[in-house]
Amino acid sequence: MNFVITKIVENSLKDDELIKRHSTLKTDKHKFPFRMYDDDRELYFEGLSKVNNSFDPLDEIGYSAGCTEIHYLEKGKYVRL
Repeated sequence: MNFVITKIVENSLKDDELIKRHSTLKTDKHKFPFRMYDDDRELYFEGLSKVNNSFDPLDEIGYSAGCTEIHYLEKGKYVRL
């Protein structure tokens, strides 16, 4: 998997099984932190990706949860992709 979810911030989406499943898939190649937000800029997910400019997390998990933005950590600051 090209990304893993490390934290679910939105309370209504809490899914410990998803976090456990993704933690078993995490490798040293997952080194690019990202965050996903809804259109009100509310933080829903945090995770790690193998690529620092991929929309895969948003496409595969984010949209179904209502997320519309993904931001990657660049030079100490989260920047919208």
